[in-house]
Amino acid sequence: MFRPLTLFIGLRYTRAKRKKNFISFISFISIGGIALGMMTMIVVLSVMNGFQNEVRQRNLAMAYDLSIRNSNPQGFVENWQESYSEIKDNPNIIAAAPFNNGEGLMAANGQFFPVKIQGVDPDYESAVSSISDSMTTDFISGADFTILEEGEFGTVLGSDLALNLGLNVGDYVTLITPKIQITAAGAIPRMKRLKVVGVFRLGAYEYDSVMALMNYKDSGRIYQIPKNSVSGFRLKLNDPMVARETAEQAQAKLGDEYSTMTWIEEFKTLFKMIEIEKLTMFTIMSLIVAVAVFNVVSTLVMVVTEKRPEIAILRTLGMSPAQIMMIFMVQGVFIGFFGAIIGILLGLLIAFNVNSIITFIEGIFGGNVGNAFYVMEIPSIVVWSDIYVVALITFGLASVATLYPAWKASRTQPAEALRYD
Repeated sequence: MFRPLTLFIGLRYTRAKRKKNFISFISFISIGGIALGMMTMIVVLSVMNGFQNEVRQRNLAMAYDLSIRNSNPQGFVENWQESYSEIKDNPNIIAAAPFNNGEGLMAANGQFFPVKIQGVDPDYESAVSSISDSMTTDFISGADFTILEEGEFGTVLGSDLALNLGLNVGDYVTLITPKIQITAAGAIPRMKRLKVVGVFRLGAYEYDSVMALMNYKDSGRIYQIPKNSVSGFRLKLNDPMVARETAEQAQAKLGDEYSTMTWIEEFKTLFKMIEIEKLTMFTIMSLIVAVAVFNVVSTLVMVVTEKRPEIAILRTLGMSPAQIMMIFMVQGVFIGFFGAIIGILLGLLIAFNVNSIITFIEGIFGGNVGNAFYVMEIPSIVVWSDIYVVALITFGLASVATLYPAWKASRTQPAEALRYD
């Protein structure tokens, strides 16, 4: 079978035999170092992707892909369905639902906690929100938005808010609003007694501790929102990643009377922080790979030093400096290639089974990693573009690392190398 001479010799040098097997040993150490570095990069990036997706899903369950409001902060949207009909032909818009927003205090069992009220329409909300997936009526059985019946003044509390107030499903809580009503005793805040008909748990403390849901018509009465008007309406998008483009198109059709806000703007700081963390971790993991690549340089330098007599003989037999250089580049590329392949396989194996591995470790040492991050399990999402970039960087660094030792080998002078042999 035909094999190029430089390839044959380069691979042969990688697996030195007999008593000169130290070079072979450190070659495999170099492969192992690159594999471990790449495996770490893949696992870390996959977990970071998982947490990023987890944060996005939890926030969007309560927030909006895209919301339409009155451009006047004190104004309301009248006949929201008419406004929606003007933009619903956009292919990226799936559904819409009205909402009312309000703030206040909730009081029960001698405890007072701030609360953000979100009024929803049970007929439309399920098409734009996934919060009903985490909603329960008795902490055990499932529920949906139909438990928020108009006129019943029922509320669904965040799990931490219910816990802080000492409330269970079926209990009553008092909502104190900033609205003022004039009585014989003077001006006092408007108050309304609400029945707790359900509890939701998103796993995000900033929502579970301050949010409460109501029927939007009941909340409209409490906050004195005009009839047939709402605070705004939210849109569910087919592709939330192009929310800004969709918002611009909707704004152009609706005019200056309305304003738009996307989830990207609402959580810009949060997602920017996650992106920076991901980039930082990627840089740190790249340095780990770079350290492993230094082993390739030291390995090849040692090979060149040991093989000086063989290099001299090859030169006297007519091999050119370029061919000598290619021999040692083959060895370095071999180390980088197999290190990358092994690292990819190990990284994917761990990334796809990270929860099983965490469960096994918890079984041995005890504890619960998930509780530390307020999640039921450690999320991991493999993004193949990340894998390609990591593999390219690793293989590229390993290939570049071969240049100096290979160039040094090509500069070997036969007479000088054989003088003392």
